[in-house]
Amino acid sequence: MNRNQDLLNPLVMGDEVSMHALFRHLREEDPVSLVEHPDFEPFWAITKHADIKHISQNNAAFLNNPRTVLVRKDFEKALLEQFGTRNGLETLIHMDNPKHRKLRNVTRDWFKPGPIDRLTGDVQGIARAYVDKMEEMGGECDFVKDIALLYPLRVIMSIIGVAPEEEAMMLRLTQELFGGQDPTQSRGLEVSDGLGVLMDFFGYFTAVVEDRKKNPTGDLASLLANALVDGEPMEALDQISYFIITATAGHDTTSATIGGGMKALLEHPDQLAKLRDNPELAKQAAREMIRWVSPVRHMMRTTTEALELRGKSIAAGESLCLWYPSANRDSEMIDNPDVFDIERDNRNQLAFGYGGHMCLGQHLAVLEVEMFFRELLPRLDHIEMAGDPDWVQAIFVGGLKSMPVRYRFR
Repeated sequence: MNRNQDLLNPLVMGDEVSMHALFRHLREEDPVSLVEHPDFEPFWAITKHADIKHISQNNAAFLNNPRTVLVRKDFEKALLEQFGTRNGLETLIHMDNPKHRKLRNVTRDWFKPGPIDRLTGDVQGIARAYVDKMEEMGGECDFVKDIALLYPLRVIMSIIGVAPEEEAMMLRLTQELFGGQDPTQSRGLEVSDGLGVLMDFFGYFTAVVEDRKKNPTGDLASLLANALVDGEPMEALDQISYFIITATAGHDTTSATIGGGMKALLEHPDQLAKLRDNPELAKQAAREMIRWVSPVRHMMRTTTEALELRGKSIAAGESLCLWYPSANRDSEMIDNPDVFDIERDNRNQLAFGYGGHMCLGQHLAVLEVEMFFRELLPRLDHIEMAGDPDWVQAIFVGGLKSMPVRYRFR
């Protein structure tokens, strides 16, 4: 078996050591690698930073549709039959211009740095509440399950307007969506199980849209429910898809960053001490944690014309898979990429993507990570691992699912 098929192995991709070893091999030996697997349509694996950045900033030449993420052939077929597209959902990450630009504009101003900065007090309050919870747990907890998964969930759900009592349901659906290959998170391995997760999301957010149209409250849900595109109400399928990507990506990737960021600090005690002594470094540290974890493993593009890339001939209509954790450990663009450095200048990192599809929620994600560690570290006297970390088995969005810790507050 060609080693590049390990990109489709959730056991390999669900462990940071084996994942980065695979990416290092591909960057050095086969940076534009044709992957052929019986369960997936073929694709080219792109693992170099420069190539990923070039492809990402040329949206007209490299389309997001019809393949946006890696999905098994049988599930792609079922999505096509159910929804009329191979992606099923058509969220912002699945769209091309001009539709992408029009729908992105619906929330673009909401997610700009200024409006996000105005959320600082609210986010800090939620962060403090979860640090309080950690202290109340008496010196031992599962940092991921008890804290990192729940804090960003509370932030994004409060922004959208989802009631606290419904957060557990949203967490379960998100884990079933992104952790569909993980035996402890998946609803099941049948195509019907994956479709069921999507339909549960659709059912829930359809009710939210109907409510906010009748009773707008000024939250993000009200903005989306009453949005106009080209002077007309947004199409229902686009609305629900917008809710789903906002609700899921709005907390899962940030949770992965906080969990992975804490693990990195525990493994680099000099950086932990530096951050505790210099809280003004928290924003830089947040960006380094995002680079280090790179929770979104990949996105895909489809070529509109034939091209040559690093000696490989790629035809029009072929699929490219952009691997962001690999780009963020590419020594040609990132100095000492395997060193965790909270003072690093992270302008070159690609964890949020690049170009027209760069993550809308990037400023919110940085703020959440920054505020959490600003609240936690001044109160923390000591923290250490209390068991082995465990990773989500996934090839699309990944991170820790468990990390027992032992700690002492001041």
